[in-house]
Amino acid sequence: MTAAPPPAALVRYAREADPLLREFLARKGQELRGLPIDLMPLHDALTDYLLRGGKRLRGALVLLGCQAAGFDAAAAWSASLGLELLHAYLLIHDDFMDGDELRRGGPTLHVALGKRSAHLGDSLAVLAGSLCESWALELLLASPVEAERTVAAAKLLASALQQVILGQSLDLRAPFEPPLDDDGVARLQALKTGSYTFELPLRIGATIGGAGPGVLRALEGFARPLGIAFQIADDLLGTFGSSGLTGKPSGTDLREGKRTLLVARALRMATPQDAALLGESLGRRDLSESGAEAVRGILLRSGAAASCREEADRLLAEALAALDGSPIPGGIAQTLREIGTYAVQRAS
Repeated sequence: MTAAPPPAALVRYAREADPLLREFLARKGQELRGLPIDLMPLHDALTDYLLRGGKRLRGALVLLGCQAAGFDAAAAWSASLGLELLHAYLLIHDDFMDGDELRRGGPTLHVALGKRSAHLGDSLAVLAGSLCESWALELLLASPVEAERTVAAAKLLASALQQVILGQSLDLRAPFEPPLDDDGVARLQALKTGSYTFELPLRIGATIGGAGPGVLRALEGFARPLGIAFQIADDLLGTFGSSGLTGKPSGTDLREGKRTLLVARALRMATPQDAALLGESLGRRDLSESGAEAVRGILLRSGAAASCREEADRLLAEALAALDGSPIPGGIAQTLREIGTYAVQRAS
């Protein structure tokens, strides 16, 4: 399967944002010089991780949220870079907690930093992620608008971080608890990724732009179902996607025992024999590739994979419909439609 190209708005944002991120990181690197112990290897590894690629989805959405409010996107550029660093913070910590070794076609940060000592690499990666979190807040508060708007945006950020941390805690505990039903999975995933992937960046941009209630309602109606659809699509990619396209090993979610909608539905829809094999295979770190392939077969023949794809498409349609007749400028609404469709139907 060939990956569809990302929308022009994401390509354009990445082209403009990456040099700004590189410049920001270089300035932060200068602050490390003169310390009693050389931290530049940490800085260099973090810079490589941050500039290795990625969709730059969240940063672009901050600008679009500001433009949806009818305000100049220039006011939201600093905050948009902050959201990219916030995303990096969460990815770095997630990589460490899940024990992942590959991200965007290269080593995860704790692996890159752990050549001398795995514990040292883990510890430095967690600290580097926390640095990204602090830089995200710094950039958000540097937005060139009235203080009331930046404070309101910072409150949104703090609230979303609480949700993500709770969601990640649930995600880590879930493999050791009884299987979740569809509603339980949806609540977990809405906390962990749904709220901060679309709703948070759009609301931060809109808040910086001084959006009115109508725009905020339309953005919320778009972002909430889209966040769930995005996560379902991500789960399907994590199980069936090509590692050459995703930049991550395929089947990692199965070996970690992730409680996804795909798994919840397969356990309910599969034959008793298949459901038993699925339950035995989930969470096995030593699951062979042939074992993972057998699980994929269960997910397919049970109808769970097709059911999840249909659910993602239904939620995408709901999200796109929220933009119809909204006060969001037509060109911005069309760009949001393109990004939403790409996010749910992507192959990488």
